[in-house]
Amino acid sequence: MQTHIIFHSKEVITIGYFLEESTSVIRAIHSLGSDLRQVLDCQIQYIEWDAETEDFGNCNIVVATKKVYPLQKEESVLEQWEGYVVREKNGRIFICGADSRGTIYGIYELSRYIGVSPWYFFADVPIKKKCKVKIPSGYYQADYPSVQYRGIFLNDEEELEEWAKKHTEDGTIGPQLYEKIYELLLRLKGNYIWPAMHVNYFQENPENARLANEMGIVVGTSH
Repeated sequence: MQTHIIFHSKEVITIGYFLEESTSVIRAIHSLGSDLRQVLDCQIQYIEWDAETEDFGNCNIVVATKKVYPLQKEESVLEQWEGYVVREKNGRIFICGADSRGTIYGIYELSRYIGVSPWYFFADVPIKKKCKVKIPSGYYQADYPSVQYRGIFLNDEEELEEWAKKHTEDGTIGPQLYEKIYELLLRLKGNYIWPAMHVNYFQENPENARLANEMGIVVGTSH
């Protein structure tokens, strides 16, 4: 198959998005930039546009949530809850979401494609360096969840507390660890967490909830 896009090591890769995007989407965009840097040892340039933009210039990757800028109006998957589309078109990668989480899932789908495992932190899956990443002409991925809320339940978290002591600076189940858990959920296309209630219970630190809201994670405390 003809290769239409090749990202090379050491080059500058540009990622464009719109000023009206949510904080959760912008965080994921910067995660993608970090992933690309780790894989290719490249430079990342971020470009911001307003909703009136019609010219994307020489931008390599364009990210947009439907309500902010409807890039792919014809895509039925973007009518679905948390649907996303990642496609190569005219030498660019377009990442489009039906809503903010859909856009985030599309962003992390591209991270997965370039070789970054969702488990790079918790399972210590090394991010392998590459001299180039090839994106086939016409590359296309689209999906949406069949179950509305999907996530994890932190139970018997005393063991997780011991793990946090070895792997986080603050050494506890707190904002540093929750930030990585939220990111893992999003990379796995999840959206929901039942947090720890025994050790360092969730509500003890308001930063835990603030981060969940900022990153687009729904929190339940029914247990």
